[in-house]
Amino acid sequence: MRRGARQMTRLRAAAAGLALALAATFSIAMRPVARADDRQLVDPAPRPKAIDYGRLTQEATALLQTYIRLDTTNPPGDELEAARMLKQKFLADGIPATVWEPAPGRGVVAARLHGSGRHQKAIVLLSHMDVVPANPKEWQVPPFAAQIKDGDIWGRGALDDKGPGVIELMAMLAIKRAGILLDRDVVFIATGDEEEGGKLGAGWMVDHHADVFADAGALLNEGGGIDTRPNGRRYFDISLSEKTPLWLRLTATGDAGHAAVPPAATAVTRLIRALGQIAAYQPPMRIVAPVRDYFRAIGELDGGPPQFANLAVALRDPDFAKKFVAVPRQNALVRDTFTPTVLTGSPKTNIIPASASAEIDGRLLPGEDPQAIVAGLRKVIGDPGIKVDVTLNFPAESSPRKSAMMTALGQLADSEHCALIPSMIAGFTDSHYFRQKGIDCYGFVPIEVPAAALRGVHGINERIPVKELGAGIRRMVALLEIIGRRPPRAARGKR
Repeated sequence: MRRGARQMTRLRAAAAGLALALAATFSIAMRPVARADDRQLVDPAPRPKAIDYGRLTQEATALLQTYIRLDTTNPPGDELEAARMLKQKFLADGIPATVWEPAPGRGVVAARLHGSGRHQKAIVLLSHMDVVPANPKEWQVPPFAAQIKDGDIWGRGALDDKGPGVIELMAMLAIKRAGILLDRDVVFIATGDEEEGGKLGAGWMVDHHADVFADAGALLNEGGGIDTRPNGRRYFDISLSEKTPLWLRLTATGDAGHAAVPPAATAVTRLIRALGQIAAYQPPMRIVAPVRDYFRAIGELDGGPPQFANLAVALRDPDFAKKFVAVPRQNALVRDTFTPTVLTGSPKTNIIPASASAEIDGRLLPGEDPQAIVAGLRKVIGDPGIKVDVTLNFPAESSPRKSAMMTALGQLADSEHCALIPSMIAGFTDSHYFRQKGIDCYGFVPIEVPAAALRGVHGINERIPVKELGAGIRRMVALLEIIGRRPPRAARGKR
């Protein structure tokens, strides 16, 4: 009995020890691994590294030169190789990126820099890879050689839109390399086909891969920049809205024949008459809100003219209106415009063609009814035999003046003692595709370029100063830090 009692005692002791061990193990398993107030269990994030903007500018310059040398003239575009090059640049720094091929040889690329925020909407940085044609005979340097001359990088796309794309890309790399943790993701998207309307670029992306930017709340694209007034005052020009295209093809027909015995009217003469009517037509002026606000702000910066304080009223004065619209850009901001561009007629001098056509680049103010505009142009032409076809049109969209992105841009402008001025651009960009998805889109490239260089956009001798390329990267990093700044701990706890 004594032996049995001793065994029973040992068994009870072992069972009690096992129970204590299990209880201790369960207690450890249920303990929070890292509580907000248990700092000894959490490794603090390393402090961000300093960014060497000098070296970053050198790297960006070499990248832009490589980018320009990839001829992406549209048509045909051929952006695929450029898309792959940009993808590899991201992957080399550990930023995930993907390339798509919407059509043979065409390209779209996207990359995402992850932040820490789970409730902050992502920021999209948009650019396009295709460029307009360039005639080497008209340029001082070969348009696809990407030479550095007089401190500028010369080449087609330097400003529209490869240079801005490089600024966006290098800003993301700089943030990644420095270990700066933003409270939201940054998505880079470079599309093709923008110069031909974007159907095989941004339009394709929106239709087929909207998941790439489904969490986005704001987008930055081309369309604005940093300007200096004649009195030296600088401002950030932020595009909130754009005119919308109404591209038309006019076709006239008639009897073909020998040019030595011309009839009273031919397809060509009928077309010329129609174009003359359109050239003489002056659409009514109308002031939309971004244009009103833009000129009011410019008047305040310049100290006049007083008419800018209320442009709609001032334009009722014929003398002021005549002077105002004599400036082509100002004219384009207050009325619809219709510009003949492409003409097609006979293939030979001595043949009267059976048909002749012209393409019209029409640009409409936001709020216009395209069908009503076309009907009005038919009356202006006054020839029911002229066929009018719409080749490109989409709705005009605008973005709000008050938003998180506009607040961040305002803070960046303040840091450089600049005013912030909203505006509307006379052209159009791919932003409209994303505005239609409910994303706030703003046109702003953070560089200041001399007027002579700006004339190279769609013109000759396009170029970007190396100094501004670097300054643009620095400003873009600063902007992303402002809008991606992590809120205070107490604020984060209230989500």
